[in-house]
Amino acid sequence: MAHRWELSPVLLAKGAVIGVANIIPGVSGGTIAVVLGLYDRLVESISSLTRPSRASLATHLPFLAQLTFGALCSIILLSTVMDYLYTEHMHPTVFFFMGLIIGSVPTIIRQHTDMRPSASNIALLAVGALAILSLSLVNADIAESETGSSNGDVALLFVAGMAGAAAMIVPGFSGSFMLVALGVYWHLLEAVRGGDMLTLIPAIAGGLVGIIVVSRGLEVLLHRYPAQFYYCILGLIIASLYEIYPGIPTGTVLVASIATLLAGVAVSLSLSG
Repeated sequence: MAHRWELSPVLLAKGAVIGVANIIPGVSGGTIAVVLGLYDRLVESISSLTRPSRASLATHLPFLAQLTFGALCSIILLSTVMDYLYTEHMHPTVFFFMGLIIGSVPTIIRQHTDMRPSASNIALLAVGALAILSLSLVNADIAESETGSSNGDVALLFVAGMAGAAAMIVPGFSGSFMLVALGVYWHLLEAVRGGDMLTLIPAIAGGLVGIIVVSRGLEVLLHRYPAQFYYCILGLIIASLYEIYPGIPTGTVLVASIATLLAGVAVSLSLSG
C-alpha cells in the first residue's frame, strides 16, 4: 500500500520556529520543540533512522522532511533578520522566547498521566536545573572568547556540527551556544549568509551524526522512564530562563519586552494546546 506525503503548513511553520530559535545563542531548539508539542515525535523519528524499515520510513520521513525544510528555510531566509533583531532589539526578542518557554510548562506537565511530585522526581527536576545553571557559569567566559573565528578546519567544523546539533535536541541546551563555545558560530553564520558550502558541508555532516546518536539515547529514556524524563526536562527548561534572561530594560523597551513576553506565552499555549 502506497503512503501519501501530505504537505502540512503547520508543520513547516513549526520547523521554521525551531530553526529561528537555533540561530540565537542561549535559546534551545529542543525547548522550542517541547513548546510546540513536537519533542517526543521528533526524538522517535530521528532515532528511527538508526533502524530503518519501509514502515518506519513511511511514517517518520515525511514528518522529518517537512520539519527540516521549514527549519532550513527560516535559517537561510531569517538569519540576517534575527541577527538584526537580536543585536538591535535584544530585550523584546529574548523576552518573546522567554514567553514561549513559560507557556510550555503546562504542556510538559500534561505529557504523562503520572506526573505526581515525589522525592525522586523533584531530585531529577533539580538535576536538570543544575545542569543548565552549571553551564551558565562558563557562559560569560566562553562568550568573551568568541571573536568571530574564521577557522575553516574541516575536523573542527565536523566536531562543532556534531556537538551543536546534539545539544539542539536536548531541551535547555543551546546548539548555537555550543558553536560559540567552539569558536565557529560567527563563521558558520556568515557561511549560511554567503552560501559557502565548503564550510557548511562538514558542519552539516557532523550535525547529522550528533543528532542521530543523541536521539537514540533520549528515546530509550523517554520510553523506559517517561515521568522521570519529563521532570528532568522541566528542570532544564525552567533553568533555561535564567540562561537567556537579558536583565530588565527601561522605558519603552520595557513596555515592548512585556508585550513580547505575553505574546510568547500566548503563542506557546496556542501552538501546544
